Amino acid sequence: MDAIHQLVVDEIKATGATGLRFSQNRGATLPGFYRASKSWDLVLLQRDVPVLAVEYKSMLGSEGKNLNNRADEIFGMAEDTRQAEIRGLLPPQMRRAYIFVMAENPENSKPVRVVETLGDSDPVFDGASYVQRMAIMLERMRDTGLFHMTWAVTVKEDPFSWSEPNKAVGWDRFAADLHSAFWTGTPRPDPTTP
Repeated sequence: MDAIHQLVVDEIKATGATGLRFSQNRGATLPGFYRASKSWDLVLLQRDVPVLAVEYKSMLGSEGKNLNNRADEIFGMAEDTRQAEIRGLLPPQMRRAYIFVMAENPENSKPVRVVETLGDSDPVFDGASYVQRMAIMLERMRDTGLFHMTWAVTVKEDPFSWSEPNKAVGWDRFAADLHSAFWTGTPRPDPTTP
């Protein structure tokens, strides 16, 4: 995760935005609404105002059991932050970014059948592997505004390599969204805010 963190920091600096300060660990703790606070992996401040919160997560096994649990965690975190913004605890234009790193192996790369539900499940998940489901989730999180930027990446350990299961949530799109979040050194106004 250190290399991913450095990649994100370098890309933020490449935007040319000024007055930036990077906070990590305890310094990256923001107020919440449903809970008192949430520590992010990286919080970017511009002129001492939080403008971007970034979360890095990895999953290196038991995807069948853990992907839904991770999804619940992600959605809760995003909604907590959105409610804190609505109630004036956080700046309304603060961006949220989520990076998900999943181990690539034969088990999580094979098609998975959808468990029978009490209604019609979304056909996009029919036969999708856990890696593909992760990418679908991140794309929908960005497209619905839960997060403003998402990046889905898979890694193999021996020998080390990485890949992107879906370019729509790849690094190029993440970096482009990051650059578009800044305009003449200040956060770009959110077009979805009335």
